[in-house]
Amino acid sequence: MDYLPVQEFSNKWNISKRRIQILCKEGRIEGAKMIGNMWVIPADAKRPNDARTKSPIKPNTESVSEVRRELKKVLKKLYNITERLYINEDDKKSVVLATIAYSLFEFYLGDKETDEMYKIIYKDISGKENEISLDFSLKEIVAEFIEKFCDAPDINNILSWAYQYTNKIIDGNIYSQTQFFTEKYMIDYLVGNVVDYDRTKKIVDPCAGGGNFLVECLDYLCDCLGEKINVDEIILNTSRLYGYDIDKSIARIAIVNIRLRAISIMKRANIDVTNELWEQICPNIFVTKNEDTICGSLAKDNRVVVNLVNGNELGMDDALSNADAIITNPPFATIKGMCQEEKEFLKKNYPDANCDTCVSFMIAIHDLLKPTGVCGIVSQNSWMHLKSFKEIRNYFSTQYNIQKIANLGSGAFFDLSGEKSNVSLIVFSNKYRSDNKVEILNLSSFLLEEKIDKLISNEGRLYIGQDMLDGPNGYDFSGKGTLNVMGANKQPYRNVAVPMQGTSTGNAKELVGYFWEHFGETDWVAVSNGGGYCRWQGLNDSVVKWGKEGEYIKSQKGSALRNVKYFGDTQMVFSDTGTAGLNVRVLLDNQIFIASGPGIRVVKGNEYAHLAFLNSRIAAYYVRMMSPKLTIAAGYIGQIPVNDNIYSSVVLEKEARLCIELKRKMLSTRPNNIEYESTYIQNISGNLLNDAWRMFNDDLINELLKLEVESKIDQFIFKEYGLSEEEEKHLQDSVGECAYLIDRTQEIDIDKLDKYLEKLIDASCCLKRTRASKNSLGSDGVLEYVAKDLGVNPEVVVKKIQEKPFEMKRVLNKYMDMILHNMVLYKLDYNTDNGVLISECAITELVSDLMDRFGKDFDYSKWIQESFNKVHSEIFKGVPYLRYENGVIHKYDSKVA
Repeated sequence: MDYLPVQEFSNKWNISKRRIQILCKEGRIEGAKMIGNMWVIPADAKRPNDARTKSPIKPNTESVSEVRRELKKVLKKLYNITERLYINEDDKKSVVLATIAYSLFEFYLGDKETDEMYKIIYKDISGKENEISLDFSLKEIVAEFIEKFCDAPDINNILSWAYQYTNKIIDGNIYSQTQFFTEKYMIDYLVGNVVDYDRTKKIVDPCAGGGNFLVECLDYLCDCLGEKINVDEIILNTSRLYGYDIDKSIARIAIVNIRLRAISIMKRANIDVTNELWEQICPNIFVTKNEDTICGSLAKDNRVVVNLVNGNELGMDDALSNADAIITNPPFATIKGMCQEEKEFLKKNYPDANCDTCVSFMIAIHDLLKPTGVCGIVSQNSWMHLKSFKEIRNYFSTQYNIQKIANLGSGAFFDLSGEKSNVSLIVFSNKYRSDNKVEILNLSSFLLEEKIDKLISNEGRLYIGQDMLDGPNGYDFSGKGTLNVMGANKQPYRNVAVPMQGTSTGNAKELVGYFWEHFGETDWVAVSNGGGYCRWQGLNDSVVKWGKEGEYIKSQKGSALRNVKYFGDTQMVFSDTGTAGLNVRVLLDNQIFIASGPGIRVVKGNEYAHLAFLNSRIAAYYVRMMSPKLTIAAGYIGQIPVNDNIYSSVVLEKEARLCIELKRKMLSTRPNNIEYESTYIQNISGNLLNDAWRMFNDDLINELLKLEVESKIDQFIFKEYGLSEEEEKHLQDSVGECAYLIDRTQEIDIDKLDKYLEKLIDASCCLKRTRASKNSLGSDGVLEYVAKDLGVNPEVVVKKIQEKPFEMKRVLNKYMDMILHNMVLYKLDYNTDNGVLISECAITELVSDLMDRFGKDFDYSKWIQESFNKVHSEIFKGVPYLRYENGVIHKYDSKVA
């Protein structure tokens, strides 16, 4: 029988080595045995089942994300204690991080250590000579946390994560916006495909951060020692590690992390550890000798760098080049928000990189690697698709031998709830071969847990010739040329319409507000503010302080008036936040647009057909494949392929008009939208519960019809694109199912559905969330969200509710609250142009009116006194326009209050 070391199964099963060793001791891995002081496992061993209890409702939480959530809470406690201890502001961070590092050291050794070791670790982290003693109230909290999660895969990496999370608690780190540390599953994949014990003598991370890559490389190298492991070999392996970071404080964390991991390895190998060994562990971690906030390891002047461990000075080329392996996650900074000095540096030294730091690093790596060297990198994906990076793709394809690309897409990080970036894991070497086949794993359409499983199993891999990877629309990972098929015989959307940038106000906090905050103020005009997810019509609750020709915006530093002359010719706007996918809606009459809700001006075709096309799943798919990060730029929309049968279609025009009307009906009953019309109040029957059900039912029926129409729009466009069933399936895998066409049915518990829906809707009975999963597109209403989240046909949901409507008690209570709220507004003669025409009204008069309308079976006085302010504030988005107090409802100015 063949046996393999624990590391092999740690990579394969995505379980920490420490946890696997415990499972071996517990006898839960059949055939595992100890040889010397090392566990070995049969090559065909099966992963043991998770013994933890799983909820029947919700999937078992990833232990990694659980560790990190708890770590954030622990950090808040620790920093609160530092406040009470009157620790100097400059020392708080070092004290907390040193306490965490020392607690890990103590945990690895399994016994209590002296205060002397804490002082050594504190000095390593802070770089300061002054001594600060260990505070046991801090250590106790950390020790409890480590004990609770001692078997979790991520416990060894908590020091790096603590550093990152600290940046959100304590201000002052100029690098925090680009310091997103790498997930362990990404590290394991790259280390396993890059590091070779016999060949790899120098491992370099030019963006080392907290050393997360380097510590896993150390683990891998030491695992390869098998029974030969000893102190000298472990220390020798640490000397193979080379790192650089522009941020000296995080570079110090990297040193401590590597030393901690080396100590952990020694203890696992039953090697006696003394405090004196700490300083014998000497990785090569460098920082620039002179202050540098711009270039980092991209510098081309061979500037002097300093080894933080021994103080030796070297030229950067000597420190970082001639690498057998480079393994890194460079910063994902682009020209947006970049300082002028950095732009000029990148333009001069990496002119083809388009001021993209990740791409610049991929260029620089060529000179850092040996001719036989290999690189593993976490890369953002924009360069793979955008036309502006065509030359770079050609450069990479002719300079590098691309071995593997695992396209993770968005949602690949535990700590980024939005699409900070679409990413891939790429393995390449300097030895270009014209006949090279690239191993592709396209995991962009899967949830995070599925990405990890498929990355470990290599399920679904395919091979594409390196010379065939780059097509007219960039890299295509489908293996079927889907992106290229979509673009064939079509013109780019920019030929028939102009997606534009919107005005940057320079001070949105002061110059953008809700319309009810500025009734009667003529300098404020209606604006499409964007930001949220909304198709067809909506997000029309804002105004901007414009004045004469944008005078207030012009006076703001950092502002920029853009496309002002096209306001009158613009028909559509879109949200520039791309987390949930492309979403487009009509621009209302006399409404302007700004940066968060940019405009689209139609040049050819029918504007409603354009709107239908842009809200289709094909358009969303195309933008998602191209968009490298959170923001949807106008340029991406301009590249979507389209033909005249689509943008001039009378069928699509008809369908789009219907979708707009159905959406407008809902908006017209919500007073926090400019579309609100109080006339619907006149049609209320007089039975509050029946009226609530009728309103709820109308919302359901209208949304169900809208979903049906949207499915027809998709099918029309699919036909025009000529997509096969297989290509439609690929699209569905990438952006999720069309809600109306979900054909699964299951038994629905009406009481549970009531509780579930109540949590989904706000006081205006509108959806509070957007996406049912990280992969799916946004939902434009409650019914769509329910269908996607529960995986059930929306018509089935509606029918179930209609069978027993009055059992939806919690939801109906919310609708009743909204109706009563809107009745109060009606009594005060509220409209969205002028606000209320009656400035105040006594509760006695309101109660009398409500009793006349709905009867005496409800305590209206109690509702006004206890519920009105809360309901009103939530409907008016935390900025109330009215207030009840002292027996009167009156106008309320939150700015004065």
